[in-house]
Amino acid sequence: MNKEASKIIGILAVPWLIGAIMGPHFMSSMLAFLALGVIISLFFKLRNPIYCILFFALAFQWLAINIKIVYGNIIGLRLDEQFSFYQNIYRLYDANTISNIGLICFSLGLYLATRKKLSNITIDDIIDPSYSVRKILIAYLVLTFGFTFLFVLKRFIPGINTVLEAFSKLKWGVFIWAFIYANYYKRDLKLLYLVIAAEILIGFTGYFSSFKDIIIVTAIGVLSVLYKIDGTKLLKLSILGVATLCLGLVWTAVKFDYREYLSGGGGQKVVVSQGEAVNKMIELLEGLDAEKLEDATDDLLDRISYIEFFSITLDNVPSVLPHENGAIFKESVLFYFKPRIFFPDKGIIDDSEHTNKYTMLGLAGDGKASHSIGYMTDAYIDFGPLYMFPFLMFLGAIFGYAVVLFANKSKNMFWAIIFIAPFYFLISIYSFNMMKVMGKFITYLIPVFFVRNILYKQFDRFFRVTA
Repeated sequence: MNKEASKIIGILAVPWLIGAIMGPHFMSSMLAFLALGVIISLFFKLRNPIYCILFFALAFQWLAINIKIVYGNIIGLRLDEQFSFYQNIYRLYDANTISNIGLICFSLGLYLATRKKLSNITIDDIIDPSYSVRKILIAYLVLTFGFTFLFVLKRFIPGINTVLEAFSKLKWGVFIWAFIYANYYKRDLKLLYLVIAAEILIGFTGYFSSFKDIIIVTAIGVLSVLYKIDGTKLLKLSILGVATLCLGLVWTAVKFDYREYLSGGGGQKVVVSQGEAVNKMIELLEGLDAEKLEDATDDLLDRISYIEFFSITLDNVPSVLPHENGAIFKESVLFYFKPRIFFPDKGIIDDSEHTNKYTMLGLAGDGKASHSIGYMTDAYIDFGPLYMFPFLMFLGAIFGYAVVLFANKSKNMFWAIIFIAPFYFLISIYSFNMMKVMGKFITYLIPVFFVRNILYKQFDRFFRVTA
């Protein structure tokens, strides 16, 4: 464990212990802190952008498992008093315990696969002064607007959406470098922060809450350039975290009415102009009051927390349905190696149908809604409460070896980090079914790996000062 990781754990330990003692679930609180401590001790490494990416991805999983443990300690509510939508939620603490142990195993697998090659790199070792801050920022903007246009084509070209999703995430690697270069060389900082502000504004007034992506990637950039954590920097990071939480709270309070307005009541599409959207957002913000924000707090916690379906599944598997003995993972991998042209009877992915099978809740599906059971729940269904843990360590190692593969096979570390940055989205996956976890992984890894050298040859010169 490095010095800064120890410092963060030390800062958190006392208030966490007080909260655990005063709260309604001491043992669960301590297990949650253990899981967080493992993630921090393994992956909290300043000036190491790859480990910063992995740290935030794992921290997001931790939040999905434990945010209601934290909230319960603050307001004095047990988990079963916070979850009330479904009635058969008797095993929430079991789901929380299994998930925390599973996350520790996944994190260990990821670390063991990456530590030898990647744990000790710093930006001082890998930064290349021949790249231009301004050109990197311009490339990021071009990619952002370019992929926005290309996504329109998915209506006319079947199957292109999967490829676009894979390559569109590369822009975040470009942005991380833009942030690092601007702060490392103290150049074009105003342009950088203008881009960040514009991204947040555009993301906040769009159909989806995409503003959170730029904030998270900015936080990755911040840790990638810091030398140490002191009181001032910890305060700034805390302000960034609180600001993100407040934005999320406000968005949650207005999103239902706002999305209804954007789509005209017709699904996930936008039928109004940008100006009309902004005016509607301003109108909704002016109408916020304490009651709406209180309701939004519960909604936001429900949105982030994702152990409820797991707790219901524990009641049904294996007492009603047997464990699948690896069938879910096997099908999740094979599904993406069966081109529909050769397998016309291949089914479609219906998250709700899969969730209904093991929770028996009868949730809406068939494209009307999507309810995912979560990959860790799938691991439990597949392998049971014991063998799921070595499997999760193995799964973490798979992701880790893929990260190392890009580090080893890229032309330089500038491009390696561009290719590795999307792993934040591939690893912050607690709420995704195993089918989607493996699908996103496979459909990113294969196409990007095979065109990485083409991308380097065609575009590297555009990032350089002398280009």
